[in-house]
Amino acid sequence: MPKIKFTKSTLDKLSTPPGERVDYFDTETRGLGLRVGNSSKTFFVKVDIRDASSKTGYRSVRKTLGRFGEITLEQARKEIQGYDDRDKGFVPGLRLEIKRGQTKMHGAEVTLAQMLEAYFLEKKTAEGKNYKTSTVRGYTNIVTRHFETWLSLPLAEIGKLTPEVVIDRYRQAEIGHGPYGARNAFVMLSAIINYARVKYPGVVATNPLAVLRFGKHMKKIQARTERLEGKEFAIFYQGIQKFHENIRDCYLFCLYHGLRSQEAAALRWEYVNLDRLTLTIPDTKNRRPLYAPLCRQSLEILERRLAQREEGCPFVFPAVKTVRYSTNKTGHVRLMATALKLNTGLNITVHGLRRTFITTARRLKIFEDADRLTNHVDSSISGRHYDATDVEDLRRPLQTIANELERLMKEGAAKVLQLH
Repeated sequence: MPKIKFTKSTLDKLSTPPGERVDYFDTETRGLGLRVGNSSKTFFVKVDIRDASSKTGYRSVRKTLGRFGEITLEQARKEIQGYDDRDKGFVPGLRLEIKRGQTKMHGAEVTLAQMLEAYFLEKKTAEGKNYKTSTVRGYTNIVTRHFETWLSLPLAEIGKLTPEVVIDRYRQAEIGHGPYGARNAFVMLSAIINYARVKYPGVVATNPLAVLRFGKHMKKIQARTERLEGKEFAIFYQGIQKFHENIRDCYLFCLYHGLRSQEAAALRWEYVNLDRLTLTIPDTKNRRPLYAPLCRQSLEILERRLAQREEGCPFVFPAVKTVRYSTNKTGHVRLMATALKLNTGLNITVHGLRRTFITTARRLKIFEDADRLTNHVDSSISGRHYDATDVEDLRRPLQTIANELERLMKEGAAKVLQLH
């Protein structure tokens, strides 16, 4: 596809051998081309438009303008670039019209539900991996629950939502699910709409949810800080005795290792090594496996569960069918903040036990090892390239933390010092 500067005399001289045809492109007018055959020369315009289904993300659209001689070079350029009309004002060029028209057609029938599905299928994490199944399921459930009546709407209708409609829906979500739940749902939906803007710019020109951010309708959510303090340790320990022993032990296991709820609840025996006294959590939030030692307290818990293990059961803490809020379709216990608050009377969540573990470690002046035990990534140069700390190095600090947690639950906040 040779490029030359189009002039009338240059185009007059162009020719091709018999049976061949060549496309020339103008260096002065973007997209203007001339197809030269044996018996004719024809002006055309070529435009690249977005197409997510293409490997390159674009596809080419061609449209014939007319034969050279029947229309002049100047007329072809005006047709592509646009021109001023005395009655109509500026008339957009054919190149812009094709770009607008094709973009509007592409994605016009896509619904919000289809966009939600595409968001997780097509987007990747920073590491180039797909989103975790649990993340997709959680996000999808939240968006579906809050915006069920919007899911069937095409993106064109979503893009036309008025500020009044958006603000009213947000207020309803605040009443039904609280400021945190409402904010969480609308932030997720906003991310999906922003992706639609990139993929179908002709359909969704702006994000209608932006009114919530610019109008400061969404309340700022403070980071949660709940954790066990002082006498609450003893109250917590007494309160969890009301649970079935599987659930009680799982709460304790969470506390002694600073694990997240799902990491403890879904723990499988295949990831516990009682000979080496180690524990593996293969699938964590940051996608880095956690390798940790066992402390005396967690070993006692595992020995109790092993003694009562049903043959073939893969879970350390299997589901308890007779207790409300504790069963899970996957076969393991489910740790619920609602049930924990009900039985203990404390404003504590399951993740608050993880904060308790970290806070206790820091009060014992255990910092870096506490981060390693809870799988917090050290992004410093030393952490990424020079830290060779292994499981055995973490055994003593873990035992120190677990001993203090046990003392706080059984003896109280005051620490007795023996004076000699």
